[in-house]
Amino acid sequence: MSRASGHSIKLILTTALSLTALGIIVRAASAFKEIVFARAFGVSAETDAFVLAGTYAMFLPMIVGGAVSTALISSLSKAGASIRGAGLGGVAPWVVLAAACCSVLIYVSAPPMMSLLFNLSGDDLDNAVHYTRILAPLGVIVLLTSAMNALLNSAKQFYLAGVAAIATPLAILLAIVVLAGRWGIEAAAWGTVVGGAIELCVLSVRVYSQRHILFDRGAGGLEREAVRFWRAVLVLSFASTVAALAPVVDQFFLAKLQTGAITHYNYAFKVNSLLIGVFGTAFSIAIYPYLSDLAAQRDVQGLKRLSWRLSATTVPISLAAAAVVWLFSYEIVDLLFARGRFTEDAVMQVGAIQRVFALQLPFYVAGLIAMRILNAAGASRLVLGIACTCMICNALFDWMFYERLGAAGVALASVLTSVVSLVVTVALIKPALAGHHA
Repeated sequence: MSRASGHSIKLILTTALSLTALGIIVRAASAFKEIVFARAFGVSAETDAFVLAGTYAMFLPMIVGGAVSTALISSLSKAGASIRGAGLGGVAPWVVLAAACCSVLIYVSAPPMMSLLFNLSGDDLDNAVHYTRILAPLGVIVLLTSAMNALLNSAKQFYLAGVAAIATPLAILLAIVVLAGRWGIEAAAWGTVVGGAIELCVLSVRVYSQRHILFDRGAGGLEREAVRFWRAVLVLSFASTVAALAPVVDQFFLAKLQTGAITHYNYAFKVNSLLIGVFGTAFSIAIYPYLSDLAAQRDVQGLKRLSWRLSATTVPISLAAAAVVWLFSYEIVDLLFARGRFTEDAVMQVGAIQRVFALQLPFYVAGLIAMRILNAAGASRLVLGIACTCMICNALFDWMFYERLGAAGVALASVLTSVVSLVVTVALIKPALAGHHA
């Protein structure tokens, strides 16, 4: 009997629901942070610069960190103990080096890349570069946090990572409340860095305390498994690079619109990202180590059964949530953001964009689960192909709609890209599992 049968499936779903509850708490803190940010700073060219800086500073760390996390969980499942101990110890210094390189590259490349990517100049460019350089330590923080999360998740120790994530929004909140009057938006930037550092410290303490379990001494094959790990990281990083270009492309088209379009879009995306985190990300975090275990056992039927059970739980809920957001979009924006310098016109602009984003949720959640099946099956090349297809579609849809519909057109491009991603991924699951089983 596979690990995903009977009582184990119920345990997995219970874990996923528990992580969802934790995710709701963390996302609620993030949403409250956005409310405070909107009240303190409103919509301006400077807030646009801060949003662009955050997008650029997170780009490379999220790519490499996501690839390391995905590859590490899969490698630990396939290799059992063999990549632990000396093998994992051999990987760790290179992960730290990659993290340091990310931060240095973010800091050094900020002036030319912010100008090239977002067509900024003058004070707008100076502000964006300034905020990007403050956020440069996120290169180290995000990549190492991703690696430690993966290590704990592979051992089915999910909860501390879920709780530690609340450090960043709380630190930003505190920084805005205490320092916004003197430092302005720079307070939010420093709060982001401090919160990430606190999260990293919490995870580091946990990993160190569990070192005898997490770094048990395995048998041979260490060098071979380390090579496989880095090969997977390379392919997944390439795929993630392509996928992560989507928000950069979105920002490129948004930068061509009127002042405030970037910030309007960013506020509208917040509720959507909250729902994605609740109904998609938390479930995918909980499910992936188990899917990887089933793939390592070549239990294709267990993979299918667990995936369908998860989809039957999350997709209907995400449909209902999307309907609520679409129906009450303007009321939600008014309730969350209409304070301080956030005007009635901004409420209308953000509400219209958020309505479009609401349509994305069920497609994104279903596609995320389907993508995890391909990850578990080791179908990295298919994942890369899907990322390239979606990148092309996203850029094409942005170009088609941004002039006629403004920021809402860019949101519509994201919705249509999620539909394409779901259709293509589902179509490729059967051949991927067939090849894995063979």
